[in-house]
Order: sequence, then structure tokens, then C-alpha cells
Amino acid sequence: MLTKALFNIIRQEQREVETELEREERRPAPDTRRIGALRQQATSLRRELEHFSNV
Repeated sequence: MLTKALFNIIRQEQREVETELEREERRPAPDTRRIGALRQQATSLRRELEHFSNV
């Protein structure tokens, strides 16, 4: 139960980061450093989710 809650929290955070990344990429003058940081964060969250193979 706790594992599923943690999975859902991480998944929600990943969605929020990906949404923010999409917004930044669509801006007229996107901040490339911010895009890089958001991509790195999204990748990190994806890796975290890989540890929850049974959820």
C-alpha cells in the first residue's frame, strides 16, 4: 500500500515535470539550461519508477 502511494507520487511528479518541459520547449525563447535540467529530472524520475515493477 505504501509502495503504491510512493509510486503514484513519483509518477505525478514526473507528469508535472514533463508538462513543464513541454511548456518551456514551446516558449518563443526557451531557456536551454532549464530544458536540460527538466529533461534530466524527468529521466531521473523514470529511473525511480523502474524500481516499482510490481505496482
